[in-house]
Amino acid sequence: MREKFLDIGIDIGNRSGNYHIVCPKCSHTRKKSKDKCLSINVEKGLYNCFHCNWSGNVNVRAKKQYVKPVEVKSPLNKKTIDWFANRCISENTLVNWKITESKEYFSQVKEKRNAINFNYYRENELVNIKFRDGSKNFKLYKNAELVFYGLDRIKTMDKIYITEGEIDALSLFESGIFSVCSVPNGANVGNQRLEYLDNCWEYFVNKKEIILCTDNDQAGLSLRKELARRFGKGRCKYIDFGEYKDANEILIKLGSSELRNVLDNPKNFPIEGVLNINDIWDSVLNYNENGITNYNVRLGNSREYYNISFGEWSVCTGIPNAGKSDVIDQICVNLALHEDFRIAMFSPESFPYEAHIKRLANKINEKDCDVETLNNTKDFIIEHFDFVKIDLENLTLKGILDAFRQLVFQKGTNVCVIDPWNMLDHSAQRDFTYVGKLLSEITQFCQQTNTHLFLVAHPRKMESVDGKYRVPNPYDISQSSDFFNKAYNCITVYRNLGQQTQYTSDSVSIYIQKVKRKENGKQGDFMVAPDFKNGGVYKEINEYDQKISNQNSDIPF
Repeated sequence: MREKFLDIGIDIGNRSGNYHIVCPKCSHTRKKSKDKCLSINVEKGLYNCFHCNWSGNVNVRAKKQYVKPVEVKSPLNKKTIDWFANRCISENTLVNWKITESKEYFSQVKEKRNAINFNYYRENELVNIKFRDGSKNFKLYKNAELVFYGLDRIKTMDKIYITEGEIDALSLFESGIFSVCSVPNGANVGNQRLEYLDNCWEYFVNKKEIILCTDNDQAGLSLRKELARRFGKGRCKYIDFGEYKDANEILIKLGSSELRNVLDNPKNFPIEGVLNINDIWDSVLNYNENGITNYNVRLGNSREYYNISFGEWSVCTGIPNAGKSDVIDQICVNLALHEDFRIAMFSPESFPYEAHIKRLANKINEKDCDVETLNNTKDFIIEHFDFVKIDLENLTLKGILDAFRQLVFQKGTNVCVIDPWNMLDHSAQRDFTYVGKLLSEITQFCQQTNTHLFLVAHPRKMESVDGKYRVPNPYDISQSSDFFNKAYNCITVYRNLGQQTQYTSDSVSIYIQKVKRKENGKQGDFMVAPDFKNGGVYKEINEYDQKISNQNSDIPF
């Protein structure tokens, strides 16, 4: 987070929490130059100057403007050719892949060094360069576009290979595999965003077979998993290098013929409906070591009760105007800001989308956005939110899930929202099994794409007692009890009412009525309330404070 603040001229040092500092925009122009007028919220990335009104969110960044690199045509010297020869890469391969060299500054060692240049082309135009020195220090051309290395080589091929590094791609070329490309920045264990796939997904649309050749370490396996999720496991296979780390190690130790034998025997991902323990054994070991991975939705005191995992879906219900959609919007904004997740939404009840986008922008910036703030937030929303068009074709569950699948492939979508269920076309319903079958399709979609889906569903007509509705539960959802039975998690949003048509408080109770996996939370409830003075952001509120709020007609936070 510190780097994000430094990019706009704010040095927060190693501090956290909320505090005030002098404003780098205006303090030096004022008589009270040491007046700490800039408010900082480190966790949320927010800053606001009470003097010059400079404000924003460092998590909301403008879209990157790419720079075209300057091509270096320096021929390779003998020392560089020998270095590659020690890795069994021939001079002919180096020429074929247009590898050059130059002298570059490496920040890791704070000096200029001789560097190998791996040149990245798209449509025969140089778009990036990766520089590598003899000590395995790397850097990419600053602000250049990330794409796959060797992209032009796979353009017309039906069957392609993807490696984790440039030298592995060259190794496959040495073994006679020419339809090969490589990811540009290796693999890591953390969040896999795959910006390079976002930038050139069109090249992979019609590929019939994609063979993934990542390293046999935890980072490589994580990359393999995300690539397969994006491309779809149905057309992916993978190479198991066994006791060897990668393709180049096999090339060096066993030769090109043995490497080709390994490459000619890729493994299938698990067949749908059939579980092979060997296929998932690495995941078994990872679960034993680390448990499941879940994510905090940061909705008041939600961490104790409700967290999301991928491959699951949650149903959210509540009486009309209880705030179901608004709460799901808040969760999605939190996941975009804090986890860098991408969200796909089908929300016909939030039509027109212009108003929906404005509400999201308000929550992102924690204020009612003016034109300038909206424009500053545009690129963040484009990067993190997609909206499925509301038309007759997309009113079926199949049409919506197909659109979500495309967004998983093209943009790496992590979270999907269908809001609400009753707006879908249910004319195909024939018997009582209809809803259960469709909900099973949602489960299958989440597991196949490793996403989390929020399904908003209205309850049937609710009865009131003494002018107050009871708290609904998923068994009250219209059409079927399968909403409770098949969902992984069940949430009820209940706006605290006084009279049947008049709210005495804007506080909302969130009831967690089912959590299938105990690692993700437990049954219980907590209270939040929208802070309308700050963009409608939901903040934690307890029952005692709510009573005070009713008396004072204000909401304490």
